Amino acid sequence: MNQIAQTYAEALFSIGLDEKKITKLQDEGKALSEIIYDNEDFLLLLNSRFLDASERKDIANKVLKDFDEDIVNLIKVIIDNNRVDYIEDTLVAFNSLCNEYKGVKEGLIYSAFPLKKETLNNIKNKISEVEHMEVELISRIDPTLIGGVKVVINSHVYDGSIKNQLEKMQIDLLGKEL
Repeated sequence: MNQIAQTYAEALFSIGLDEKKITKLQDEGKALSEIIYDNEDFLLLLNSRFLDASERKDIANKVLKDFDEDIVNLIKVIIDNNRVDYIEDTLVAFNSLCNEYKGVKEGLIYSAFPLKKETLNNIKNKISEVEHMEVELISRIDPTLIGGVKVVINSHVYDGSIKNQLEKMQIDLLGKEL
């Protein structure tokens, strides 16, 4: 993780601890990540050299009007320091700090196409049962999987992908790997 993003994340985490609002800030950080993921132009505007910092901060204020003041202030500081490229990494690092604090394991779930929230929640709940701990999964698209999903938590891999099943069939049939 980038040290600049980590520093911003730690600052927000410290504020959240002091003000006893880690969960609220974490939820809003996730919501902001979704806004960024769904609207690529948002970061382009915040990073635009055609707008001065006050105009970019006004845009942030308008888009994030319902967000906690500390999230908005973090984005303004990032804009002031011309570090908009680090917003996404900062949010990821902040989420990880919150999860570590709450005792939640993080993992990645790979699929050939975007998963519905209901499907993702069902997989998350099943993995949480197996791991005997709450798990948070971050979705990644990997078209090489063909279908199914692969979940990676720490060094443990749960591979239910079609690609993996085909590789196992080949080993069984031919006695050798691809």
